Amino acid sequence: MSISDVTPLANEIHALVRDGELDAATRLLPQERGYPAGEELLAHLRP
Repeated sequence: MSISDVTPLANEIHALVRDGELDAATRLLPQERGYPAGEELLAHLRP
């Protein structure tokens, strides 16, 4: 695990969004990955 300063990236994405360049901003976003949790672990989170 590590911590990275993504402030410059966030500023770049914000500027693109502000300028209406949503596709370009979206391409800079990190790819999301689901947390590998099984049904048993997640069961207590459901109502």
